[in-house]
Amino acid sequence: MRRMGGIAAALALFGAAPLAAQYFGQNKVQYQAFDFKIIQTEHFEIYYYPAERTAALDAARMAERWYARLSRILHHQFQGRKPIILYASQSDFQQTNTTNEDLSEGTGGFTEFFKHRMVLPFTGSYADLEHVLGHEMTHQFQYDEISRGHIGSGVQTLVNANLPGWFMEGMAEYLSIGPIDPLTSMWLRDASLEGHLPTIEEMTYDPRIFPYRFGHALLAYVGEKWGDEAIGQILQASIASGVEGGFKRSLGITLDDLSSEWRDAVQTTYLPQLADHYRARRIAQPLLTQKRSEGTLHLAPALSPDGRDIAYFSEKNSFFVDLYLADAETGRVKRRLVKSTLNSNYESLRFINSSGSFSPDGRYFAIAAKRKDRDDLVILDVKKDKEVRRIRVPLNGLTTPSWSPDGKQLVFTGYDGGLSDLFVVNADGSNLHRLTNDKYADLEPSWSPDGKTIAFTTDRSPATDFETLKFGSLRIALLHLENGSIDILRHMDQGKNINPTWAPDGRSLAFVSDRNGISNIFLYDLADGNIYQLTDVFTGVSGITALSPCLSWAHEADRLAFAYYEDGEYNVYAVDNPRSLKRQPYQAPATPLVTSLLAAERRALAGPMAVLAAAAPADTGPRAGTSVYRSPKGFRASGTTAQTSDSGGAPGPRPVKSPHDPTPAPPDPREHTFRARSPRRHPRLVPAATTWRYARDL
Repeated sequence: MRRMGGIAAALALFGAAPLAAQYFGQNKVQYQAFDFKIIQTEHFEIYYYPAERTAALDAARMAERWYARLSRILHHQFQGRKPIILYASQSDFQQTNTTNEDLSEGTGGFTEFFKHRMVLPFTGSYADLEHVLGHEMTHQFQYDEISRGHIGSGVQTLVNANLPGWFMEGMAEYLSIGPIDPLTSMWLRDASLEGHLPTIEEMTYDPRIFPYRFGHALLAYVGEKWGDEAIGQILQASIASGVEGGFKRSLGITLDDLSSEWRDAVQTTYLPQLADHYRARRIAQPLLTQKRSEGTLHLAPALSPDGRDIAYFSEKNSFFVDLYLADAETGRVKRRLVKSTLNSNYESLRFINSSGSFSPDGRYFAIAAKRKDRDDLVILDVKKDKEVRRIRVPLNGLTTPSWSPDGKQLVFTGYDGGLSDLFVVNADGSNLHRLTNDKYADLEPSWSPDGKTIAFTTDRSPATDFETLKFGSLRIALLHLENGSIDILRHMDQGKNINPTWAPDGRSLAFVSDRNGISNIFLYDLADGNIYQLTDVFTGVSGITALSPCLSWAHEADRLAFAYYEDGEYNVYAVDNPRSLKRQPYQAPATPLVTSLLAAERRALAGPMAVLAAAAPADTGPRAGTSVYRSPKGFRASGTTAQTSDSGGAPGPRPVKSPHDPTPAPPDPREHTFRARSPRRHPRLVPAATTWRYARDL
């Protein structure tokens, strides 16, 4: 069975470090003095510093909305306020003293047990923040139930329950994302196709199996079949009886039987879809793979203008991710351009959310690299294999630099106070200036061949409303440099639409979209305003996260390279003349891609046996059916929907069908209390061994 590699295991560890005394704001090296203030809401104390005040106010409102959602689903209330500590960027976050662990780029946030503190950075996307905030708050609810509402207690209960990662993280993903999404579906399709779908026992005892995606799928199956109310009941029962006893007591089913049912449902759902799609090698040539280039991670491909070389991030045959240069025809690795593990000037290469860019003449390569407290814009001389310039920008972070066609400027996403905007700077480091200035996510800029327009990914649209904190899908937009106006491209209201990449003639844009349920490459024709689907792969064109850059188009060679997930690895494929794949304008499929794991079961029930079942007398007893759900009001069959009366209260819990539904409305910020932080409010002990975190999919 294919399992998570060494680099992934390191980034997803939940703590093997010994307990160590910690003080919030002390002990770890900090390059900045964070002047923390406190926003006090009904259920939280939000710690922030002045630079991120605007974003922190919105985060406080999101937190209270998440509390309303989760408390209704889990039937649990906090007895006191929980701390949430916010950082304006990943660089600031990595300086936190709330844990003694070094935080890798793969850590998107964490919640520690003893003080129930949630710690996370802003990422420049409110939708992304919404997800991680909901994920980590689920851990706060888990800890609060384990400690029975008393912060600092419940250690022995935690040890005795020994709740596995797939349950803790799967529950957090399900309650924060909702039903199976395209990213989790990608993992399930691949695991089903390659025969790597794990059992619950394997997820429990093999630390190499990444728990987030498979745990999400398993808990989504439980929620769909037994009702979302069952999730909280399983948690409460598992705290008392362990996870095996918790599932048996709540659902009337053993983990072995649940494992078999779930795996059968996954395979029955996804394997039939194989006939409607294909592997990437049908339309493209494998370029960077374990066989050709070593390693299992080949990320953020960047082709040189002539298409002869390709730069990318990979762990290759080591434990750390570095920047490599390879032959774009054979995949043979030429050399390592940056060795981040041994150079303090390259503490992190932002390989998850960023990519590099070749200058128009192919001589220079620009990347974002962390050094001390900030991200620098670094320009490398590829031929001489050396750094020629390091541009320090007065921002919290930066990603995805892109050269202007004359090679004199670069555009990039800059992070300022927790928000993302587009910035331009001269290649010599002078004349830094801002192109956008708002709360919208402005990501992955790409300069047009004529130098007049910048394409980028954004959530700006009528669907995004910062008053109600409702966020629309990511779209492709064009910023016209002549007057600063922004146009949202048509047909962008379905799914995510990211990573715009210009065609050599500037008349069209390639981008990645999951509008049909699978991340594929699409083409936007600027002349006719239509979208064309170029690929229809089985797993997905994707980097590590749903927002990771994964496309590159060599303008002189007309060659497109893309990252593709297969057999548990991220490989890079290349296709020449990609516009030859263009067919008819895209039409949404008449039948949406099935992601419900119960759909196949329902189809079976609608077959001939359904006639016999309808003729047979119904068994209305409390144990009718193969499994049951025990609610506070008694038993009901596992296939039935939870009723309001089951919970013993009214109204019943809101289903986890659309967790980003803006209802209940976020509170008015005028209801919050602001005050300075008292250093005495955070004494002692933060053990890494009892910390759960949101880790990106590696």
